[in-house]
Amino acid sequence: MPELPEVEQVRKTLSPHVVGQTIKEVEIRLPRLIQYPTAEEFAGKLKGKTIESIERRGKYLRLNVGKDTYILVHLRMTGALLAVAKTAPEPDYAKIRFVLTGPEDLWFTDIRTFGTLYLIDHDDKIIEGYATLGPEPVGKGLTADYLEKACLKKTGAIKAVILDQKIVAGLGNIYADEALFAAGILPTRQANKLTKEEYEKLVQAMKKVIAQGIKNHGTTFRNYQDADGHKGDNVRHLMVYGRKAEPCKVCGTALEQIKVAGRGSVYCPHCQK
Repeated sequence: MPELPEVEQVRKTLSPHVVGQTIKEVEIRLPRLIQYPTAEEFAGKLKGKTIESIERRGKYLRLNVGKDTYILVHLRMTGALLAVAKTAPEPDYAKIRFVLTGPEDLWFTDIRTFGTLYLIDHDDKIIEGYATLGPEPVGKGLTADYLEKACLKKTGAIKAVILDQKIVAGLGNIYADEALFAAGILPTRQANKLTKEEYEKLVQAMKKVIAQGIKNHGTTFRNYQDADGHKGDNVRHLMVYGRKAEPCKVCGTALEQIKVAGRGSVYCPHCQK
């Protein structure tokens, strides 16, 4: 699933293509992807709207089309927003087409069709997963003091806590594993038993791995691509994720994989305590 760096890369690459363009019509081939309002209302209300800017919050993209009016997109596992020339063939797995006034159209493609789109008009609908997002690793809100307070009553695994979008926005399985390795903390450690020094290390590690992911245009294992159809290069820089049984790049110990919060978690039994 695309995480913060991948969604940020989509925002950066999509903006030059579609910002300032007016939506002439919306073709919806799979109506259930539209979560709010109905697919018919979604298409009707967007006709004639201009995409004024694109923002990102956590793993969500927000395409602003008027004062307090925006398209909210969650790519989920295999969703993608692509800018494609009108003269080019339509992309594979095309599900929604935003016909624009410019030379390109905006397409939403999705292989597994778990993506979701909403049209929010003057805050008439509260999307819980969006409204309750916690601070991001790229901002100033995520501090060691904040994380320590958030973990105060958390007796579960620290990895489960940092995967909770209400606590840390934008972090998923890839960057959670990478951050815990960088901080030298086992993913199974009880969240409220970390020391102040460990909370500080973990916060700095989250900021570091997210910044690295953004710098390298995201991580592509299978399907992720940005708005230009390009894949991310961060996979070459991963220390543990996806490297089960391979030697640790720091100490040479074979990496191990366990389940934490229902997710496969790769770690180094020597470097992480």
